[in-house]
Amino acid sequence: MPSPIYDYLMAGRDPREDPEDARLFALSVSFHAQGLTGALRAALGLSPTDFRHLLNRYFPQALDAKPFDQCMKVYLHLAAGEHFLCRCYGGHGEPQAAPREQETTDLRQLFLNHRGGAGEEEEWFASLIASACMGNDHLWQDLGFTGRDDLSALLRRHFPDLHGKNSGNMKWKKFFYKQLCDQAAVSLCQAPSCSVCNDYGKCFGPEDAAGWNMLAGIR
Repeated sequence: MPSPIYDYLMAGRDPREDPEDARLFALSVSFHAQGLTGALRAALGLSPTDFRHLLNRYFPQALDAKPFDQCMKVYLHLAAGEHFLCRCYGGHGEPQAAPREQETTDLRQLFLNHRGGAGEEEEWFASLIASACMGNDHLWQDLGFTGRDDLSALLRRHFPDLHGKNSGNMKWKKFFYKQLCDQAAVSLCQAPSCSVCNDYGKCFGPEDAAGWNMLAGIR
């Protein structure tokens, strides 16, 4: 469900930018702003520079009105009329390390290898999706989207070749990891976080018999 932060971001979005891209970025930013620890840009998989450029391009008011030294999560909640207490960094004041960094890098490169354009938005979406693949729920949920259709439409628009390869309508996270395994000529492979998902049994269905097996714990 869209949140007050989402409403705040969209109310001040730059109308010159693509409204659907703005909507998806706003959904992800507002979703990850709910986290009690860790920097917001790190949860999105973005560098500080990329996060600032994204906000400046799509939601400039979020930078223009923010006090320089205020945590972005706290600012967004206050701007949306909410009170919020969090630790923007880890327990010792340092940015938290990205989980499974090489894995995230490989996924991000997979998306960029299939990008449909040369804009910054493809780079930002590639980072968001790769980072969300480290989550434990459906990929669209870990992105903060409203449903799988949001993710499918994003891929069709910005990574059309990759979208077209998924002719069997495989679940997206599972499909991305299969692409990495195919590149490495690995026959036993699964998305590492899938086994803890409540809908695990629904995802691993008939297509598994087509020549590759899913085994828990194998990367």
